[in-house]
Amino acid sequence: MLDIWILFAIISGIFVSLRELYIKKYIKQSPEIISFTTRFYGSFVFIFIAYQGNIKINNIPLFIGITLLTVLITAFTTLIRLRLIKAEDLSLTTPWLGAVPLFVVLWSVILYKDVPSIVALIGIVLVCIGAFTINMQGKRLQVKKASIWMLFIAVLLGFTTSVDKIAIGASSAVTYSLIWTIASAGLMYVVAKKKTKQVIIVDKHLMMQAVLWVAEFLFQMLAIQKVSQMSSGPTYVKTLTMLNIVITTIVSSILFKEKDRRKRILSAIMIFVGAAIVVIYR
Repeated sequence: MLDIWILFAIISGIFVSLRELYIKKYIKQSPEIISFTTRFYGSFVFIFIAYQGNIKINNIPLFIGITLLTVLITAFTTLIRLRLIKAEDLSLTTPWLGAVPLFVVLWSVILYKDVPSIVALIGIVLVCIGAFTINMQGKRLQVKKASIWMLFIAVLLGFTTSVDKIAIGASSAVTYSLIWTIASAGLMYVVAKKKTKQVIIVDKHLMMQAVLWVAEFLFQMLAIQKVSQMSSGPTYVKTLTMLNIVITTIVSSILFKEKDRRKRILSAIMIFVGAAIVVIYR
């Protein structure tokens, strides 16, 4: 029987891809405006979800500390990532985030001494190899400035994913998602206000990508909540969400007519196989 956290993680990855493709095709606003409006509109969605119940905080100091830390780190990584999404081929930038699960492994070992099973680790490594080979031209790995930034983002996202479970453990997935989104919206408003006078923009495309983001974020948090007692649980969740690389690479190569489509699709299949190994041998 398929564990519910596996389904949640896969759904999260699907929404990651849908949002990236949507932003690439329809949204022209600056990264600051996108970041703020995502969280601003997303807050209303989370308030509606939270209104149904599941609001609780068991350890307020710990919850606030982790929430503020992840809000600050994620604000930084989001702005950089959005600039790269808009400026570069998705299939040359997004795949580098395939390294996130490896950094989750590293941070989990440092923070919790959690180590995944050997076979599952092989699957995680296979996901990363698939991600990196997407960027190869011939026998050489194509490394651009954007690639280095994405790799740096992967290090930071590996950390935030690892500590998300602490905040969720001190509250709930819905509570953390709601408070995190509201706090992040406040921070991004200050950042966006320095760039432009009109920050709150009523636009159907901005609203739509915000809804996609809410689904992406909430399902990942729900998955992490479900695996909170499982050794290396967040690592497995993040590995499955990386299936968004498969979707984004294939669809963007076709939709935006990016180069080297056949080779990138083969590498994407490698990512899929690695994720399947994690599911089977976790």
